[in-house]
Amino acid sequence: MTSRRGTLVEEGARELLQVHGYRVWVVPPGFDKKLPPAHLVAERDSGEKRFIRIRKFSHLPSTVDMVMQKCGLDLAQFRKHIARHIGHAEYHYEIWIYSLTHGFRCFEVLRDSIREIPKLSLHGPVVSQTRGVA
Repeated sequence: MTSRRGTLVEEGARELLQVHGYRVWVVPPGFDKKLPPAHLVAERDSGEKRFIRIRKFSHLPSTVDMVMQKCGLDLAQFRKHIARHIGHAEYHYEIWIYSLTHGFRCFEVLRDSIREIPKLSLHGPVVSQTRGVA
Protein backbone atom coordinates (compact mmCIF):
# COMPACT_ATOMS: atom_id res chain seq x y z
CA MET A 1 0.00 0.00 0.00
CA THR A 2 1.76 3.12 -1.15
CA SER A 3 -0.79 5.93 -1.08
CA ARG A 4 -1.11 8.20 1.94
CA ARG A 5 -4.48 6.68 2.87
CA GLY A 6 -3.05 3.21 2.31
CA THR A 7 -0.18 3.95 4.68
CA LEU A 8 -2.64 5.14 7.35
CA VAL A 9 -4.76 2.01 6.93
CA GLU A 10 -1.65 -0.15 7.20
CA GLU A 11 -0.59 1.72 10.37
CA GLY A 12 -4.04 1.12 11.86
CA ALA A 13 -3.79 -2.60 11.16
CA ARG A 14 -0.31 -2.74 12.69
CA GLU A 15 -1.48 -0.95 15.82
CA LEU A 16 -4.48 -3.26 16.18
CA LEU A 17 -2.29 -6.34 15.93
CA GLN A 18 0.33 -4.98 18.34
CA VAL A 19 -2.34 -4.27 20.97
CA HIS A 20 -3.23 -7.97 20.76
CA GLY A 21 0.34 -9.11 21.38
CA TYR A 22 1.73 -9.56 17.87
CA ARG A 23 5.09 -8.47 16.54
CA VAL A 24 4.33 -6.95 13.14
CA TRP A 25 6.47 -6.14 10.15
CA VAL A 26 5.68 -4.68 6.77
CA VAL A 27 6.46 -6.71 3.67
CA PRO A 28 8.29 -4.51 1.16
CA PRO A 29 6.70 -3.96 -2.27
CA GLY A 30 7.52 -6.51 -4.94
CA PHE A 31 7.08 -9.59 -2.79
CA ASP A 32 9.01 -12.80 -3.37
CA LYS A 33 6.84 -15.22 -5.37
CA LYS A 34 7.71 -17.97 -2.89
CA LEU A 35 5.97 -15.97 -0.14
CA PRO A 36 2.24 -15.22 0.11
CA PRO A 37 1.04 -11.80 -1.17
CA ALA A 38 0.99 -10.15 2.27
CA HIS A 39 1.28 -6.50 3.23
CA LEU A 40 1.89 -7.38 6.88
CA VAL A 41 3.20 -10.38 8.78
CA ALA A 42 2.18 -10.69 12.44
CA GLU A 43 3.77 -13.22 14.76
CA ARG A 44 3.45 -14.31 18.38
CA ASP A 45 5.99 -16.11 20.57
CA SER A 46 3.83 -19.25 20.31
CA GLY A 47 4.81 -19.52 16.63
CA GLU A 48 1.44 -18.35 15.30
CA LYS A 49 2.03 -16.36 12.12
CA ARG A 50 -0.55 -14.31 10.23
CA PHE A 51 0.03 -13.23 6.62
CA ILE A 52 -2.29 -10.28 6.01
CA ARG A 53 -3.29 -8.68 2.71
CA ILE A 54 -5.13 -5.35 3.08
CA ARG A 55 -7.70 -4.16 0.54
CA LYS A 56 -9.85 -1.01 0.51
CA PHE A 57 -13.39 -1.26 -0.83
CA SER A 58 -15.40 1.72 0.37
CA HIS A 59 -18.59 1.18 -1.61
CA LEU A 60 -18.88 -2.60 -1.62
CA PRO A 61 -20.25 -4.81 1.15
CA SER A 62 -17.52 -6.77 2.92
CA THR A 63 -18.78 -10.31 2.55
CA VAL A 64 -17.26 -13.69 1.78
CA ASP A 65 -18.82 -13.51 -1.72
CA MET A 66 -17.28 -10.09 -2.37
CA VAL A 67 -13.84 -11.32 -1.26
CA MET A 68 -14.15 -14.33 -3.57
CA GLN A 69 -15.18 -12.06 -6.46
CA LYS A 70 -12.73 -9.16 -6.01
CA CYS A 71 -9.66 -10.85 -4.51
CA GLY A 72 -9.30 -13.90 -6.75
CA LEU A 73 -5.58 -13.48 -7.46
CA ASP A 74 -4.79 -13.02 -3.75
CA LEU A 75 -6.83 -16.13 -2.94
CA ALA A 76 -5.00 -18.18 -5.57
CA GLN A 77 -1.59 -17.06 -4.31
CA PHE A 78 -2.50 -17.70 -0.66
CA ARG A 79 -3.83 -21.16 -1.52
CA LYS A 80 -0.66 -22.00 -3.43
CA HIS A 81 1.32 -21.09 -0.30
CA ILE A 82 -1.08 -23.11 1.90
CA ALA A 83 -0.54 -26.17 -0.32
CA ARG A 84 3.25 -25.85 0.04
CA HIS A 85 3.05 -25.44 3.83
CA ILE A 86 0.31 -27.94 4.65
CA GLY A 87 2.02 -29.03 7.90
CA HIS A 88 2.14 -25.52 9.34
CA ALA A 89 -1.15 -25.25 11.24
CA GLU A 90 0.16 -22.13 12.97
CA TYR A 91 0.17 -20.19 9.66
CA HIS A 92 -2.94 -18.12 8.95
CA TYR A 93 -3.67 -16.34 5.66
CA GLU A 94 -5.98 -13.37 5.86
CA ILE A 95 -7.52 -10.66 3.72
CA TRP A 96 -8.53 -7.56 5.65
CA ILE A 97 -11.05 -5.32 3.91
CA TYR A 98 -11.06 -1.69 5.05
CA SER A 99 -13.90 0.77 4.56
CA LEU A 100 -14.41 4.19 6.11
CA THR A 101 -17.85 3.24 7.41
CA HIS A 102 -17.05 -0.19 8.90
CA GLY A 103 -13.31 -0.18 9.60
CA PHE A 104 -11.68 -3.59 9.13
CA ARG A 105 -13.57 -6.76 8.25
CA CYS A 106 -11.22 -9.72 8.30
CA PHE A 107 -11.44 -12.98 6.38
CA GLU A 108 -9.29 -16.09 6.74
CA VAL A 109 -8.38 -17.94 3.57
CA LEU A 110 -8.60 -21.70 3.96
CA ARG A 111 -7.69 -24.42 1.46
CA ASP A 112 -11.19 -24.65 0.03
CA SER A 113 -13.17 -21.82 1.61
CA ILE A 114 -13.11 -18.43 3.28
CA ARG A 115 -14.48 -17.53 6.69
CA GLU A 116 -15.05 -14.20 8.41
CA ILE A 117 -12.89 -13.66 11.49
CA PRO A 118 -14.52 -12.16 14.59
CA LYS A 119 -13.77 -8.45 14.87
CA LEU A 120 -10.73 -7.37 16.91
CA SER A 121 -11.23 -4.58 19.42
CA LEU A 122 -8.57 -2.03 20.32
CA HIS A 123 -9.65 -1.95 23.94
CA GLY A 124 -10.62 -5.45 24.94
CA PRO A 125 -11.17 -9.06 24.04
CA VAL A 126 -12.31 -10.30 20.67
CA VAL A 127 -15.90 -9.36 19.93
CA SER A 128 -17.67 -11.84 17.68
CA GLN A 129 -19.43 -10.36 14.68
CA THR A 130 -19.30 -13.43 12.49
CA ARG A 131 -22.34 -13.69 10.25
CA GLY A 132 -21.58 -17.21 9.14
CA VAL A 133 -18.88 -19.47 7.90
CA ALA A 134 -18.31 -20.13 4.23
